[in-house]
Amino acid sequence: MTQPESSNSDLVIWTFDFALTTFFEIESKLIEPLLPSQLSLMEVSPGIGLINVTAFNFPGGALGELPEFQELILSAIVPPDLSRGVPKFAIYVLNLTSTCQEHLDHSADYYKLPVFEKMTKANVDKNKIALDYGDESGKILTMQNCGNNMHFDSEDRYFQVFTSDGDGLTIANCTIKASLHEHQESGNVGKLHNHPFFLGIDMEDAEPVEYLQMVGEPGKLGKQHYYRPEKYN
Repeated sequence: MTQPESSNSDLVIWTFDFALTTFFEIESKLIEPLLPSQLSLMEVSPGIGLINVTAFNFPGGALGELPEFQELILSAIVPPDLSRGVPKFAIYVLNLTSTCQEHLDHSADYYKLPVFEKMTKANVDKNKIALDYGDESGKILTMQNCGNNMHFDSEDRYFQVFTSDGDGLTIANCTIKASLHEHQESGNVGKLHNHPFFLGIDMEDAEPVEYLQMVGEPGKLGKQHYYRPEKYN
């Protein structure tokens, strides 16, 4: 069992054995209505913003008691707060699901994250770095690494995580400490299906285009240092 670590009550360290994240270019007008008024969308070109879809597999033992489970996060890329340091990216979490209800309850309560209903279908191929997720409503997505000439490094990656609770905007620091390969190669990254998880966005019509991938090294454990969010402004 992999036990969580923490240096204080405001930090949880999550250990994962699979990580795959893909950033997609998408028309800004499809995402902007989902953002709070305090945030804007980071654009890579006029009218084109970025969303991020991240998948983790967590071995049993998270929070001292959870079983092995899979997680899926949908985020929009927003400008960072540079007074807190320079992150790899700043994200606003749009939706989150997993195969563990206890994890979803914790995410909503502790991290103030928007939680979708429990995911019921999750196939992960850790060696091929590929996955297939869905639920009773149908397929959510398939996603796979499309990079070649894999070179993994253990550079820490700091992210800022914005979310909203009933009283306004929150922000949290999150650092990924893992052996990762990062690339901007084009290829078959899979498919985002038309599913309620994507908050009404017609993904077939939107035709998101892969922008960047981060891939965890197969067989290597990584750690996500995720602090409790605090009120923002």
